[in-house]
Amino acid sequence: MMMQFLSLSLTHTQLDLSYNPIGTDGVKALSEVLKFHGNINTLKLGWCQIGANGAESVADMLRYNTTISVLDLRANGLRDEGAKCLARSFKVVNEALTSLDLAFNEIRDDGAFAIAQALKANEDVAVTSLNLSNNFLTKFGQSALTDARDHVFEMSEKEVNIFF
Repeated sequence: MMMQFLSLSLTHTQLDLSYNPIGTDGVKALSEVLKFHGNINTLKLGWCQIGANGAESVADMLRYNTTISVLDLRANGLRDEGAKCLARSFKVVNEALTSLDLAFNEIRDDGAFAIAQALKANEDVAVTSLNLSNNFLTKFGQSALTDARDHVFEMSEKEVNIFF
């Protein structure tokens, strides 16, 4: 019989489940709870093996959650499909989320284009920091994100720091 241990760090406003293999089912259950409850400001789910389907659950939660301002989804194998799910949630007014970390997720240009379009589509987007480092972006994906950053600044004078 194999035992798994879950490492949980919870402060008043931060929930850190990083490095725990909660997977798609775990993040789906967590997302349902955080959709309408809690006062979590920082949610860390790096290295949790959530995949693209897990990103869909997180994206759905972000449509309703009004408290999470920092979201860490590093190294979850989100790929383009997961990035596209998260991009769709940006199109809904979310005044809380300011920092999103998607580093090490095997995201390519298609995912970058989806995120860029979402940033352009929502003039009220609150995101000011977007980390896409250590993904598989070419100059085309980087250019799309840079154009989106410039568009957001022109429309709202809001700085969006994008790292790749």
